[in-house]
Amino acid sequence: MPANVETMMFHGTRPWHGLGTALDHPATAAEAIRAAGLDWRVELFQAWALEQPIPGVLGVVRMDRREPIAVVGPRYVPVQNAEAFTFFDHLIGEGAAVYETAGALDRGRRIWLLAKLPGEVWVTKEDQVGKYLLLTNSHDGTSPLRALFTPIRVVCENTLRAALEEGRSSGVSLRHVGAVLDKARMARRLLDLSLKYYDGFQEQASAMAGRSLTRETLDLYFRSLVTRETLVRLFETGKGNALPTVRGSLWAALNSAAELVDHERPVRVKPGQSEQENRWKSAQFGSGAVLKEQAWSQALALLG
Repeated sequence: MPANVETMMFHGTRPWHGLGTALDHPATAAEAIRAAGLDWRVELFQAWALEQPIPGVLGVVRMDRREPIAVVGPRYVPVQNAEAFTFFDHLIGEGAAVYETAGALDRGRRIWLLAKLPGEVWVTKEDQVGKYLLLTNSHDGTSPLRALFTPIRVVCENTLRAALEEGRSSGVSLRHVGAVLDKARMARRLLDLSLKYYDGFQEQASAMAGRSLTRETLDLYFRSLVTRETLVRLFETGKGNALPTVRGSLWAALNSAAELVDHERPVRVKPGQSEQENRWKSAQFGSGAVLKEQAWSQALALLG
């Protein structure tokens, strides 16, 4: 794979972005880590310059290649890939999740795992959303270990991002300082939060599907998301938006924003990278994810 998405595995249907190596059976954390090329550790070393140690600066080294990938402060505590993933085995062991994709970005500076939870959300009798947990961790100090709830609309494979009271996004976060995480406690918290989250999501999404929009309200909603012309086209012709129970609704407007981010929004591409990879990275972790959260928040505001 090109440098941005360095390694990746998937189980089940090949992801819409076409990336990854197929795994032919549901995996444990250890199997998912190996298949995704994530069976390596990082270690901290004193940073030096001009043969002198740099006070308060440590280097993060990827040990399988002995490659420096970041510099961090003295309080930074690495969370290894195995540590980040294995608490999901508490969910897998209870039959409460299946590892679906996992991989590394930017030479290992960020890793992720996507797990499918049992059951589906039926927004309308025709429109179905899958229940997923997205785990992401960085080895460069730019973000904590986070687990997010990520609904995926089956009809067009777009990924929705919604907000809860747990913080800026749904889920939980652990900073890279202090003690190693309590895997069983975090897994149980995620299960409890997932029940709360998806019950609330279904109620809100169904309300959006039942809310018809005037052209004036639709224009105001899309103008708040900047790219009006493309959004109007996707509102009218986007995948799944022609379903009788979806057409013309606030739910269709929200999904036009998600489809834009996942499939059509322009992204910057450097030499050696692909547009598809960078769009997927943005949709999951970058400005595209922020736009989806903004679209969800604005949609909730229109519900009143």
